Amino acid sequence: MDPGTFDAARLRELVGVGVNRVSLGVQAFQEDLLRACGRAHGLREVHEAVGIVTACEGLQNWSMDLISSLPNQTEEMWEESLRCTVDARPTHVSVYDLQIEQGTKFGQMYTPGVFPLPNDTESANFYKIASKRLSEAGYNHYEISSYCKTGYECKHNLTYWQNRPFYAFGLGSASYINGVRFSRPRRMKEYAEWVRNLEDGTWSHESRSSDIKDIAMDVVMLSLRTAWGLDLRSFSKSFGKSLTLSLCNTFKPFVESGLVIAMDMERRALPPSDFELDLQNEGDFGSRVVFIRLSDPDGFLLSNELISLAFGIISP
Repeated sequence: MDPGTFDAARLRELVGVGVNRVSLGVQAFQEDLLRACGRAHGLREVHEAVGIVTACEGLQNWSMDLISSLPNQTEEMWEESLRCTVDARPTHVSVYDLQIEQGTKFGQMYTPGVFPLPNDTESANFYKIASKRLSEAGYNHYEISSYCKTGYECKHNLTYWQNRPFYAFGLGSASYINGVRFSRPRRMKEYAEWVRNLEDGTWSHESRSSDIKDIAMDVVMLSLRTAWGLDLRSFSKSFGKSLTLSLCNTFKPFVESGLVIAMDMERRALPPSDFELDLQNEGDFGSRVVFIRLSDPDGFLLSNELISLAFGIISP
């Protein structure tokens, strides 16, 4: 929900019909930044929305969204947004790095040089600051872009990250059932026709069944996005010991540098020497190292590069 799009009465109605979690799209706590990225709300609406959500009886679980690397954003501005977020005391915080996409309002507004964006080094620093400040405030950094108080992980997103099946409803929504992915039409006219066909029993859909390599890549990508990491025993059982060993050998230099962390059954960090011993003793592989994860924040920052290396092993 975006600030300025609901009032206390509307929120009470939603809670009354069973809504038990709200995600508030604040994005920033500076008027100039909100205007620069084309948001319809201002700072006044942000504070009003936070007040409405925190005062709503029966709604204890709520999330706040922030965006870093906005045009003209400084480290001081980012620190202020993080302080305001912590002061608001949401149970969950999502922190996203700005992506310029065609067709979005900001994508249409953005002109290089007119709205200067932070460089890669500054963006990485914003990420590290968020990890530090939110961790200090008692939030668990449980996924690359997600922080929560204990027990308030986003169940909706966990379904994706754990590669579990899900139904989705509405225009353009995509479902994943029995290893098959399929989408609904994106436009209202086609969607209405799809619903009529569904009702009269003539519906059929184009689906894409995932092959074993696709599934393995999904498991690696989704697992390494999280603090729980990749379960090596489960991966070996599903996709073979040889592939698991190849992945671990690829990650060996990054374990040594601290970008990848080896963990035991209790998910306690192990020294690189234990990882090396497991690789040397292939017959007893997995006796020490049971999980691997990306370190926080440096490994998470290089997640695209590290996951791409894994993809190259799975599907050369």
